[in-house]
Amino acid sequence: MKAKLLLAMGVALLAGCVQVPTAPSINANGAIRWANGITEDMHISASGSTLTFASPQSLFNPGGITIFSRIDSARNGACEHYYSEQAVKTRMNICDSGEVTLLVEGQVINVGSLAKFVY
Repeated sequence: MKAKLLLAMGVALLAGCVQVPTAPSINANGAIRWANGITEDMHISASGSTLTFASPQSLFNPGGITIFSRIDSARNGACEHYYSEQAVKTRMNICDSGEVTLLVEGQVINVGSLAKFVY
């Protein structure tokens, strides 16, 4: 019994010493509110050619930066098309109305609305 108590205390002590790396930070000037209720902050470049997201951090995911680049040749009416530089088959369409559609391999994964922050 004493050994189990010492083992439990040792595990608790080691768990307390685990340090999770700090999440990358971005200077957010916009956000997307997805239909599932999640809001993701992002940085929209001055030209609008890139969208930068800071991936959330957890114990199992160290986080990181996700960059979507505009596909200039694919502009369709009032919508702009972006692709993820990390996963080329991940696309995002953003329309002038603020409607956002996230697609993976042509399948709609999520929809939402864009908000640009005014300072």
